[in-house]
Amino acid sequence: MKARATKWLAGIVAATAVSMVATTSNAATKPSAAAKKGGTITYAIDATVSGWCFSNALSGGPLGVTRMVYESLVDRDSKGNFIPQLAESWTPDAANQVWTFKLRSGIKFSNGEDFNADVVKLNMELGRGAVYSGKVGNYTFSNIAYGSTGVGVNANIVSIDAVDSTTVKITLDRPDSDFIALMYRAGRYVMRAPGQILTAAGTANTSGDKSCANWGIGTGPFKLVSFNPSEIVMARNELYWRKDAAGVQLPYLDGITVIVVKEASQRAAAVRKGTVDAAYFVSGESTFIKDLSNRKSQVTTYKGNISSWGQWMPNQNKAGSPFKYLNCRLAAAFAVDWKLYNQVRLKGLGQYSGSIVGTGHTMFSRSGAPSYNLTKAKDYVTKCNADLGSAAPFKITLYADTSSVSLNNVKFVQGMMEKAGIQFNAIYQAESAVLIAGTYRGGGNIYDFAEGTPAEGPGSGYVIPFFVSKAFPTTSKSPIANTALGKGYNTVIALGNHSDTTVDNLIYAAQAQTDPALKKKAWAEATAYIQSQGVAIPTVHTGSYTFLNNKSKLGGVGKFKNPDGKTYAPTADIKGFEWTGVWKG
Repeated sequence: MKARATKWLAGIVAATAVSMVATTSNAATKPSAAAKKGGTITYAIDATVSGWCFSNALSGGPLGVTRMVYESLVDRDSKGNFIPQLAESWTPDAANQVWTFKLRSGIKFSNGEDFNADVVKLNMELGRGAVYSGKVGNYTFSNIAYGSTGVGVNANIVSIDAVDSTTVKITLDRPDSDFIALMYRAGRYVMRAPGQILTAAGTANTSGDKSCANWGIGTGPFKLVSFNPSEIVMARNELYWRKDAAGVQLPYLDGITVIVVKEASQRAAAVRKGTVDAAYFVSGESTFIKDLSNRKSQVTTYKGNISSWGQWMPNQNKAGSPFKYLNCRLAAAFAVDWKLYNQVRLKGLGQYSGSIVGTGHTMFSRSGAPSYNLTKAKDYVTKCNADLGSAAPFKITLYADTSSVSLNNVKFVQGMMEKAGIQFNAIYQAESAVLIAGTYRGGGNIYDFAEGTPAEGPGSGYVIPFFVSKAFPTTSKSPIANTALGKGYNTVIALGNHSDTTVDNLIYAAQAQTDPALKKKAWAEATAYIQSQGVAIPTVHTGSYTFLNNKSKLGGVGKFKNPDGKTYAPTADIKGFEWTGVWKG
């Protein structure tokens, strides 16, 4: 496997050396209309897949890889609507406090295990930090528990009941009219096979001695053949539950090899020259996205939705943090011209809405939001230093991924803050998986800022957990709240590490509203307060891009439909490219 990865890298390096002058001659080759079964492709992503278990929080590129293996109860169609996937339907009660999911029957995991209500309960219980014991399929679980960000994300869940083999009832602590957004969780709420889950306790499963983190088993179109941080090989899941309109078993492709290419320049050269069939990019890699988008004779561009909501969250209660003072938070908020950042660093590919979420989001409001003003920033720096007293001057640390693009993006922000008088330690650089682990950890975020896009996806479901002061309010009825994991992860998602319960009260009031007009007003009030207090600083919202080499003749993109006839977007949200219905000409 190591030799094969070295071969791919050698080809990519060679491709990078070729001129990057855009080519405009010759139209893109179009494949024939008929879908074909067979063939393999190579797909380049931007970051390593750190693992496959509950505790592995992944960025967009790696998440998309795991979504080739895993599926969720809920998905989204090309118009952004929530649609059934492993679930057949869902029904809330009148108060939006009890949600009942009807599951599809006859679905199996790639290792032959049955997907059913017991499996959903197992995944959700362990995902929320419960200690689980019981028999699921051929496996007996005895006091198994996982610590993960899901403990905080699922804090509003009181109970999960498997009513029968295809019915799951979820009871919430507080009413939530937007609960489906949480069950989608920007493509992260996946179902794992019991055999994969049990291996964390040291028991071998059908994959041998591979652990939960090192071997994913799902209901998705592909299954793992081999896995290491730099290369993932997947083959068609012969037990996959879906067929196309003609009755052909999906997926069409025999397999996909995913390679990690950190440097955007190398990834761009590889897909342009055909060293790889496809490549994934994020908005921050704008120089190469712009260049590839102009090479229509060589590659085809698929743009994802902008749904990674850009906020920087000052870490208020970290030991020695200057951000415990509002003046320091506002100094940072007014110091950065995010519109300029979008123009210069992202080439206009991002979106600056002036809010912590995008313009179409249920929480959108510009009220209370600081925007770039150097004079105000300098004034707040002066006030911040007065607040700090002997701990002055105002000095912080920023962090960046090991790629040169990430480092330059952070340096650009640092330069603007320095003009306002904010001082800096050296930029801390590490692999994205290391940074994510330090941000989302039991006991709280270890960095001065949670930078980038901690909240994502449609609806409030996967945004709320990042803004509240703690996952479990004092009045929580969740049985997890007072457990070791509940206490340890109470602030793991609250990346700003604040203690302002006014934020919580405003959010919970908005969450419970069912009247559309009152709901809009309540969310505007909550968002305005969050922004005015510098709990979260609005930055640039981003999305992803996938490029396909035209010579690879990949067909069927964007035509794949779910069982209800809804079409999936080729690349949507943060969950990656939809490969299930793609075929090779």
